[in-house]
This record gives sequence, C-alpha cells and structure tokens, in this order.
Amino acid sequence: MELIQYIMLGVLQGLTEFLPVSSSGHLVIAQSLIKDFQQPGLLFDVLVHFATFCAVLIYFRKKIFKLLKALAGFVFLKYRVTYFENRNMLWGVIVASIPTAIIGLYLERISEVLFSSTTYVGYALIFTSLLLVFSDRVTARGDINTPKSLLVGIMQGIAVIPGISRSGSTIAVALFLNIKRQEAAEFSFIMALPAVFGATILQAKHINSLDSLLIFPYSMAMIAAFFSGLFAIFLMMKLVKKARLAYFAIYCLILGIITIIWL
Repeated sequence: MELIQYIMLGVLQGLTEFLPVSSSGHLVIAQSLIKDFQQPGLLFDVLVHFATFCAVLIYFRKKIFKLLKALAGFVFLKYRVTYFENRNMLWGVIVASIPTAIIGLYLERISEVLFSSTTYVGYALIFTSLLLVFSDRVTARGDINTPKSLLVGIMQGIAVIPGISRSGSTIAVALFLNIKRQEAAEFSFIMALPAVFGATILQAKHINSLDSLLIFPYSMAMIAAFFSGLFAIFLMMKLVKKARLAYFAIYCLILGIITIIWL
C-alpha cells in the first residue's frame, strides 16, 4: 500500500471520528477498497483513533484541566469549588466509562469479524441514520447527570460496532435524555477519552508484530488523523448548535444502502 493511501486513511479517520458518520465504518469500507491492505489485528485503527484522542485533548484542554482539578478536589480542599462546579461532567465521564468498558470488552470478541464485513457496516450505518433523524426533532434543555451518563455510556459501548457512529449515537441518546446540544456534543467527545485510551492499551500487544517498514506510514497516518481531527471538532461544535444532524442521516442512509448492495 502506498504512503498516500495511509495518509488518506488517517485524514478519513480524523474527519469522520467527530462527524456523526462512523469513522470505524468508513475505515472498513476504505480498507476493503484498498488491495493488499494488512494490519496486525486492529492496530492501525486503534493508532489513528489514538491520534484523534490527542486532538480532543488539545481542543478541550481547558475543560479537561478543570475536570482534573475537580478530581483532585476529592483530596485537596483548595479544589473543592472546582469540584462542585464540574461534578456533573466529572461523574458523568466516570460513570459512562463503566458500561462502555464492560460492553466494549464483550463486543471486542466479535469486533474483528464485524470489521471484516462491509454488509454489517451497511446495516449499522442505516441504524445510525435513523438515530440522527429522530434526534434532530428533539428540543433538549437539560443538563448531564449520573443516570443519564450511564445510558449514554451504554450506547458508547454498543458503538464499538463499525458503522454505528460513536459521536452520532451518543449525542443522539443524550438529546433523547434532554441534554442540551452543546453539552451533549462536549460530553460525547470528552467521555470517549478513557475508552480510546483503554483500546489503545489493549491493542499495544500488536506493536511488536508490526513490520518496521510500516512504522513511517503508520506515523504519517496518525499525524494526518490528528490535524484533520482538530478541524472536524471545530466544525462539529459549530454544526451541533444549528441542529442539522439530518444532513448526516441522509449521508449515512445512502452510504449504508450502497455498502450493502455493491460492496
């Protein structure tokens, strides 16, 4: 596979990770169209996901720093005010990570099979389109809390299935639970950090089996995913305020049908 193809896959990951169109589903489709693409397990996908993980750290660095200070508020009294100001988001991320980890580890057993089937991806994309259509009709005005974050976390665990957009499905569920659009998008991006970091650790075992000739192209793909991811976050935060997820729903529906019929 040529270097430009690795870079294109990295850009694809960065753009689709934060837009509600399923980055993993697009990677499956793209990889099925690239002849002789090989990787040790899911290592390539996890590495470019880690690159977008870093993009989230950079974009939301101020909010994440506040959450870390809030976490320190358990021990240090001087951070108590920060804790009470951010406790809903903090506990939301912690609680959401529990069902995500449990469901994700269970589905990880069959994820390699799902990653090899474009048909499954097609049906999952159609499911994503339905979520987006219905969520677009919701007017949400509430805030995140522990019970709501638990349900959103369950959806994030299910979204390990390629074709189900993690950002799209979690934002949709958050809107169904009456969480404001801006907060729903922000929570969706930040709560993914523990899950992506955990997946990176699990797949780190494959690094030793990576051909040394692939280190440079994989690194270039990660860089491409990082910068395109930053751009996508900026764009998504603008679009989510306008409640226009139906546009992405149409795209997912069309791509899902094409995938099932022709790929």
